[in-house]
Amino acid sequence: MTNFTIDAFDSTRSTTPAEPAKAPTTAGFPWHHASVGAVQAALHRGDVTSVELVQACESVWRDANPRLNAVVVSDFEQAYLTARERDAQRREGFVRGPLHGVPFTIKESFDVLGWPTTVGDPAFAENTATRHATVVQRLLDAGAILLGKTNVPLWLRDWQSYNAVYGTTRNPHDLSRTPGGSSGGSAAAVCSGMAFFDVGSDIGSSIRNPAHYCGIFSHKSTHGLIPLDGHGLPGGVTFPDINVAGPLARSAADLRHVLGALAGPSVDACCAVRIELPPSDVDDLRQVRFGILPNHPVAEVDACVEQCLVDLGRALERQGAQVVWDARPALDAAELLRVYTLLLRAATCGYLSDEAYTSAQTAARDVAHDDTRYASLQHTGAVMSHRDWLRLQPLREGYAAAWRALFEQVDVLLCPVAATPAFPLDEAGAPWQRTLDVNGRAQPLTTQLFWAGHSGLCGLPSTVAPAGRTAQGLPVGVQIVAPLYHDLRAIRVAELLEAAGYAFVPPA
Repeated sequence: MTNFTIDAFDSTRSTTPAEPAKAPTTAGFPWHHASVGAVQAALHRGDVTSVELVQACESVWRDANPRLNAVVVSDFEQAYLTARERDAQRREGFVRGPLHGVPFTIKESFDVLGWPTTVGDPAFAENTATRHATVVQRLLDAGAILLGKTNVPLWLRDWQSYNAVYGTTRNPHDLSRTPGGSSGGSAAAVCSGMAFFDVGSDIGSSIRNPAHYCGIFSHKSTHGLIPLDGHGLPGGVTFPDINVAGPLARSAADLRHVLGALAGPSVDACCAVRIELPPSDVDDLRQVRFGILPNHPVAEVDACVEQCLVDLGRALERQGAQVVWDARPALDAAELLRVYTLLLRAATCGYLSDEAYTSAQTAARDVAHDDTRYASLQHTGAVMSHRDWLRLQPLREGYAAAWRALFEQVDVLLCPVAATPAFPLDEAGAPWQRTLDVNGRAQPLTTQLFWAGHSGLCGLPSTVAPAGRTAQGLPVGVQIVAPLYHDLRAIRVAELLEAAGYAFVPPA
């Protein structure tokens, strides 16, 4: 039986690691904040071992996790066993690839054999996975070393990460603020150095906003590129509507390495289908046609976020890049937000209990046809008939056509990830009952869903990279949107931006 540790609210189940944790440096280098690429080079040279990398992550976990509560289930005993195996394989000349011997964590909503998958719901506290999710299996097959699971909000439905099973996760840059959600534990673990990378899921910016709030890199993959079986409850379906998986890391190149291990057809389709993403061979920002959309009237962003994107665009212009200001697909943005909200809630209604679904049916009957508020549309979407769902698909096809037309003019679109930097923790009421302070005015928290659905509704890939800091020192990210299946283009642009100085900065 797997001997794991519940890292919050259950200290009685802790295990004794097979190796003592050392300081998070080996030979004077802070490995816990290194990139996967740097670690692989060091492993190849013999400057560090996989066991020492696990020790570095465990040391940060012991020191920082009591404050951050990012990793909520762990098994360091097994991690050390795997690390010794990976080191032995390397000595014998067998290396599985760029992830061989690299420690990682995984979002709590992905199944790990013998571990609980709760999505933050106490009703599923004893829901133990009987197999690995495909995402987990592919990472293990690539030689990576699993350390633990990272925290999420209840049913993965918040831009914060707290629940009654595991408690609240905090931002490594400011403990009074959210690390984001629903992959907030993922971002906090990577940012603090408890893992070299993590894999989250994203249907409403759940990979993107945590990277933005924590100042790291992330990639929301093209829809259908990574199987999602073994995700959610009671194990998920392979390719749910809108929802995708993707990596979070401290370097853009690391996103490419992890995506390479994850991307591919479902297990059943592997015998007949191959996926080969179009490469991106640009080696200079001047070769990229940038569209820049720093704000939008449908979902206003705070001036500090807008200014970071404007400053980035001007810096690109000074470097000789081609920049098209206020670029956007030719579509009705307010209508898109309405359609996205309906389809989002239709795609996630399976989490609702019978009682909650009945309540949604009652509430939906009172929603006026012209009511575009999220608080109303969530009920309409949750109980939508299949016929009504089908009637929305031509609108989605129209939005996709508008995006294709835009990408004839630009190679990528740079736009905000969310309305504000990381906001103060607020666990009062439901997400749709809260507001954000945007330019001195209260904005419904759910309005920023626009920046998730603007491209996400059409399945487009988006990479998030650091874009600057606010006057208070909070990270601000930029969302790099690319055409369908051009995931490597978005990641390559992030790599070039990182080389130009838009890089991860460890929390103080």
